[in-house]
Amino acid sequence: MTERIIAVLKAKNLNQKSAAQLLKLSGAKMSKVMSGEQTLSGEAFGILINEFDIHPNWIFGYIGHADEVMYMSNLIPESELQKKDKEIQELKLELGDVYKQLAEERRNK
Repeated sequence: MTERIIAVLKAKNLNQKSAAQLLKLSGAKMSKVMSGEQTLSGEAFGILINEFDIHPNWIFGYIGHADEVMYMSNLIPESELQKKDKEIQELKLELGDVYKQLAEERRNK
């Protein structure tokens, strides 16, 4: 879970001190959270989730990858969207080739 908290802080360009202030934690507590010695309180998780629109299942490790923040507004991870977009582009190219081949066959008849 520490990796996911750190991923959110990086994505939002928050340093440890700013994160501690936002989450209403002491600097020492935030340091322990960042090192994995302790975890956030329920209240701090709530702030993190609500403030940045983080998907709760992602932050708690049930879905997604630790290094890819998942937001409620973006329920499909960006890497999945890119993968699907690449597949679509490849299919479009393949379809274009098929149309060219059909047109050439018609011309040769």
